[in-house]
Amino acid sequence: MQGPIALTGSTGFVGRHLVKMLEDAGYSLRLLVRKGPRDCGFGTAETIIGGLDDEAALRRLVAGAQAVIHLAGAIAAPDRATFFAVNAQGTERLAQAALAAGVERFIHVSSLAAREPQLSDYAASKRQAEDTLLALPPQGLLIVRPPVVYGPGDRATLPLLGQLTRRFAVIPAAAQARFSLLYAEDLAKFLMARLDDRTTGLREIDDGKANGYGWSDLTKSAAEAEGREPRLVFLPRWLLQGLSWPVSLLGAGLKLRVPLTPGKVRELYHRDWVAHGDAGLAGAVSFDEGFRLTIAWYREQGWLPVKTGADRRRAPKSYGESMK
Repeated sequence: MQGPIALTGSTGFVGRHLVKMLEDAGYSLRLLVRKGPRDCGFGTAETIIGGLDDEAALRRLVAGAQAVIHLAGAIAAPDRATFFAVNAQGTERLAQAALAAGVERFIHVSSLAAREPQLSDYAASKRQAEDTLLALPPQGLLIVRPPVVYGPGDRATLPLLGQLTRRFAVIPAAAQARFSLLYAEDLAKFLMARLDDRTTGLREIDDGKANGYGWSDLTKSAAEAEGREPRLVFLPRWLLQGLSWPVSLLGAGLKLRVPLTPGKVRELYHRDWVAHGDAGLAGAVSFDEGFRLTIAWYREQGWLPVKTGADRRRAPKSYGESMK
């Protein structure tokens, strides 16, 4: 293969899965990171120190690369301007650098939230990034919209999956919502496979569950794995909406990335997060299996308490080793 794969977001949850998979497959990697190599732990991969606002670092990242996979982005920010600076303007800088360097493949990992830009600053910034790429466009452009991605190593879905292991699960969402899911390793496999084909355009993807999941589906999976079905308690939207305003104002005033904002509440209570089109990935891990593996990994790492009479089935050792 000619040239390395240039990757942003390698220190994130999905990025760590993807880096390990690419290295195991023999790809040469060049990673954009904010900290030095000693803090990254990515074996033989070349590291470029910098961010999406550093044009010199971006030029070094893409020089001679055979492909770019863009995973980096802000999922929380103190204000709208920061979301757009990272997710939209940062993506545009990277795409411009790739175009100037003649990179022949550009894979942008967006979000299903981009389908609903009116809901939040995050969603709007992801949509603008997509629109910018489609207007340029870089060579061999593929935009991927994954749904909620979960799996070993993920702290974002830990609170929700942890709730499903309890007798009473407190859910900050609409009871009638339906949504798609995707196991992290399946997203990494999909991205790696796209390096060797010419799939272009915009694609929403999921684990192949027709019409997505409802909350009753998740409780059944939890019952299968845990031996009891949790009783769901749905938080009223007005409660989180009321809490989100002071939290958001505090975050903006102190320049902090806060997890609860009015936009985030609108995302949480949106009722249709099901991937559209021919979205299902062949052979993807079902939530039944993905939940079991993820919860086992959380317990092995001490992120969740060990179950009484613990389930002895273990997450694959490579997950624990690669995420430590």
